[in-house]
Amino acid sequence: MRLLFMATLGQTLHEVTLGLDLAAQLKDAGIDAHFVVDRYNKGQLDAAGHPYTLVDTSMGPGVREVVAGAVRRARPDAIVLSDYMAHWLTHVVNYRTDPWFVDDFGPPVIPIDSVNLENTGLELELLGRPTLVSDRILTAPAHLLPVPANRPDATGGRGLPYRAARTPAPPSEAARKELRRSLGVRDGERLLMLPTLPWQRIMQTQAGPLTRELAVRVPRLVGRYLRRLPSHTRFLAVGPYLEGFGLPEDRLRVEESYTAERYASLLGASDAVLALFLPSFALERAVLADVPGLFTVNTFDVDGEPGLRLLSDAFGGVSPAVRSWLAAFPGPVPPFHMWPLRWNAVVSRLLEANPLTTTALRAELLDEESVVAGLEAVLYDPGVRDRLAGARADYRDAITGLPETVEVFLTAARRCGVTV
Repeated sequence: MRLLFMATLGQTLHEVTLGLDLAAQLKDAGIDAHFVVDRYNKGQLDAAGHPYTLVDTSMGPGVREVVAGAVRRARPDAIVLSDYMAHWLTHVVNYRTDPWFVDDFGPPVIPIDSVNLENTGLELELLGRPTLVSDRILTAPAHLLPVPANRPDATGGRGLPYRAARTPAPPSEAARKELRRSLGVRDGERLLMLPTLPWQRIMQTQAGPLTRELAVRVPRLVGRYLRRLPSHTRFLAVGPYLEGFGLPEDRLRVEESYTAERYASLLGASDAVLALFLPSFALERAVLADVPGLFTVNTFDVDGEPGLRLLSDAFGGVSPAVRSWLAAFPGPVPPFHMWPLRWNAVVSRLLEANPLTTTALRAELLDEESVVAGLEAVLYDPGVRDRLAGARADYRDAITGLPETVEVFLTAARRCGVTV
């Protein structure tokens, strides 16, 4: 069987990595893959060794002809969307074309759905505007649900849970120590990974007003929290270092550019990860790499004094720093999960009864004491770290209990009309 993977989203590794990890698990069954990827991800494809076709947003609607050429060369039995929502978004917004031109080529289309849209809903926010994702996923004969972040038991619909990736072999202790030394981490110090993405920097200047304010101002608040951590905490910014963080330079390492392999190594060398947005590739991979984490959300709509009273009642008070931050914010602060975007309807439902949330601590971003205490716990508290390690082990066991990925994929392929 031959597959064409569509993974055209730029400025992020996640979508392409989903496709590459699936292709790696299918390769042993004799299933070949050809990828269509943004130029940003060329290095990933070179490392993986799959044939590929490069695209970029300057092509606009002309991307259709480039993909048509890839189809002619690859002669696929099916087209796999590495991430259904990302495919839809990038073609509507960046290529200004109908995402479903892929139907014109003939082979059945098999979507990977990273957030289980069938059960979480289609409402999201795009650069400050309410948007509905295409509802085509609701009528697809089958789609694939990567675990994590989807629940291992996410059954009852057309979605089929599968292992997003094989559990990586942990680095040797010697290799981990050597990498930590190269990052400037000394014995007795703890390393906190802080992942960001290029599009979050872009949002600081190019998004709608509210999204832009969140993109600019949240790093300032987070930086305040991080500077309260013990002085033997070091920071590893993976992705663009956003100026608002203001972290001490002598304890900061920035890795703005990296390969997928390097990303995995950096995660494995860290003592904990802080996820400011969900879904979080770092948090998902931390389960497999056995690294504890903390993720933040804001579930409060804070509008003036009534909003402050609401926070105070919920948190037992509001810190002076948060009070000052809120006072400087130009208008009400909305709830948000996928900072600086909201995506509340989708992500909040994704988290419901999801064992992924047991593998990391959760904190409300505007509760300063909760965030700081949580970070100190995942970095330094043996009891908390052991409890989270147990939850990660249970989650990995649940993933191991899923059917073999090849079996799940072939079931989806048959339902979508592929002759297997």
